[in-house]
Amino acid sequence: MYHVTVFDDEGKKLFDEPLQAENDVEAREKGLALLTEKEYQNHPYRIVHTSGRLISFNSHKGKAPK
Repeated sequence: MYHVTVFDDEGKKLFDEPLQAENDVEAREKGLALLTEKEYQNHPYRIVHTSGRLISFNSHKGKAPK
């Protein structure tokens, strides 16, 4: 079992959903397809195995100083 979580630039969760896959490669493919479908591919996200193993991520780019 895997999990996909998407955040805004402030760290607030925008999307958080479990993902069924047979292995890490399939989880990454399905997760990235789901992000594209939901138009979250450019947001900070993580795809993780339920054991905590990181499969894929996109970190936030940091905020400009105010």
